[in-house]
Amino acid sequence: MRRWLSGLLPRSNQKVRSAEGLGEFLSRQSFFIAQKCTADYCKGKAGLALFALDTEAAFKDALTICRWEGYAAMLPATAAIAERHLIDAGATAAKTESCLLALVDKILAGHPRPAHRPQGWGDILDLLPERLRWARIEPRPPLAEIAAPAARRLFDVLPFHPSHRELDEEVVSNAVQFQFVAFSDRCRRQIDLRAVALDISGECGAPAAGQGRAAAG
Repeated sequence: MRRWLSGLLPRSNQKVRSAEGLGEFLSRQSFFIAQKCTADYCKGKAGLALFALDTEAAFKDALTICRWEGYAAMLPATAAIAERHLIDAGATAAKTESCLLALVDKILAGHPRPAHRPQGWGDILDLLPERLRWARIEPRPPLAEIAAPAARRLFDVLPFHPSHRELDEEVVSNAVQFQFVAFSDRCRRQIDLRAVALDISGECGAPAAGQGRAAAG
């Protein structure tokens, strides 16, 4: 665990100015939020025993699943928040949704399928259009509402027996919500929203069939 606790959030002085760069940004940020919340919870829950747990095969396997599932669960929420900022910057809702559907599909298809996910990430992709619509609801839902499904999913896959974490759901939810508030601020500071909004119209199209999903048949 110590290896992945360090350097969770890659630093860059370059602003995101393209649709392709936006995809990379969403992937890094989703990874960071999931890993940061997981790492903080594990350290708080296990204390000094965490170093002993880190040598146990069952814990390491559960942690691997948690890392993958947490990362995938954060992607629809980060995409929805980014969409909100892009629409405010002048992007059209239809173009932005089409772009983000393609980007998330490409992100997930770009990773080797983990052992516990031979079927791919179709369930995540199926939920994505509904999550993206949250960016267009009026009045705007609070960030806590957008973050809530991701927080619930992360809580469900934490690498501790349910009986040992049953009272901790609010703690995890609050941690995830806090990270999404910070992520929203990073969108404003690290993305050239107008440049990406202009790029979306020419760079993104409909997602290619089958990416991120199990092959037909």
